[in-house]
Amino acid sequence: MATAAQRRFCRCACFCSQNLYVARYGLHLRFRDEHQLRRDYGQLLRSRGCVTSKDFQQLLEELEQEVGRRRRLGQESAVRKALIASSYHPARPEVYSSLQDAALAPEFMAAAEYSTSPGADLEGLLQRLETVSGTDV
Repeated sequence: MATAAQRRFCRCACFCSQNLYVARYGLHLRFRDEHQLRRDYGQLLRSRGCVTSKDFQQLLEELEQEVGRRRRLGQESAVRKALIASSYHPARPEVYSSLQDAALAPEFMAAAEYSTSPGADLEGLLQRLETVSGTDV
């Protein structure tokens, strides 16, 4: 199983361009650039109240800010993780030193290992989790 030092933040490219919610218009949008936004959503946005050039400019700025925020998540997460690692001191260190893989159920370990394997899929993981929980998932 991968250690924390080996893990890195991964995201699908669509995370930065799809499912951007704009509460003011009650819409989830796909956004790549202004031209695409006007072409794909112009009529719908106008029907929801985005009628002036100022409205549209505000929407563009909001979407660009959200895309930027999403792009920075990995880096910001790494900075937070480093800060916590450098300043956190557990109140009870023995709790952390005694928790070994051997203390975890073998079924749970098998599910965790499967989830990081190249051929892992949702169905296979759910089957393994059913074994761990003893119930239907």
